[in-house]
Amino acid sequence: MNTPLRDPARTDVPALVESGALAANSLTANGSWVRHGAEVIDSTLAQGVFVGFRSRVLSASLGPGTMVASLATIGEREGDRVTVGAGAWIAARAVVAPGVTVGDGAVVAAGAHVTADVPADAIVVGRPARILRHRKVTEDGLPDISPIVAIVRARTNSNAATPPAGWRVGPGSLLDAAFTGGSDVVIGAGLIALGRPDGPSPAGGVRAADGVRIGEDATLEGGGGIDIGAGTEAGARLQILSSGHDLDRRSLPWEAGAVSIGARVRIGHDVTVVGPCHIGDGAVLTDGAVVLGHVPAHSTTSGVLEGNRP
Repeated sequence: MNTPLRDPARTDVPALVESGALAANSLTANGSWVRHGAEVIDSTLAQGVFVGFRSRVLSASLGPGTMVASLATIGEREGDRVTVGAGAWIAARAVVAPGVTVGDGAVVAAGAHVTADVPADAIVVGRPARILRHRKVTEDGLPDISPIVAIVRARTNSNAATPPAGWRVGPGSLLDAAFTGGSDVVIGAGLIALGRPDGPSPAGGVRAADGVRIGEDATLEGGGGIDIGAGTEAGARLQILSSGHDLDRRSLPWEAGAVSIGARVRIGHDVTVVGPCHIGDGAVLTDGAVVLGHVPAHSTTSGVLEGNRP
């Protein structure tokens, strides 16, 4: 039996809705954090809720300590209300359908499509989502992002990063990453990039070799380190996450998960790659692929590659 879930966030840390995010007709409690490009509409965020880049929370109530990764979608504008319990984790590019209830501490894996209620502490994967297993956790309290919110709130524009000479990054981009690599790299407009070696992992940053081409509206979360090999090309709306969370602890602490992409890899549109993983030279990831495991060289991956996770 689970112990009671306590409210995680310090009440003295105001909510942070970043520039470029939209919160309309919604309540964002203290300690919550809505990142650039996200939309929170007709919804309620309890204390300590995190909503990642370009996610959409529509007609939903999110319990304290809920973590929503980038490009996830919860609910619909005109749909029945979604309820997400305390300390749940909705992973990258997951979709939660209208009217669904996600229980306390549940985990919705990257790319999963949830159309039915999810029990407390269940881990669900796939399209449509199915129960993989149930969490057995150390009860160390709900996730608490309030210390990070306080630090981010104090930042200034002087922290904006500059790509290396010879890199071309399109307009409308949010750059908060340490960039290194080749001298001929082209990334389209609307890039969101973060990760530095002075962050939570010394491997943090985005490193790209000569000839890398990435389409518009990419999201490169390089806190755990992203390496992209020479001549690799990716379509629009690429998402790479080089981190995750420890599912064995109630607090879901951050974990580095480096992503290494080999040379001459071909990546389609709307692809999500979640570390730790390595994609071999010459591999092909087709449109909409979700990769959560290693990809052999010169192979083709479609749909959801789950590996042995979450």
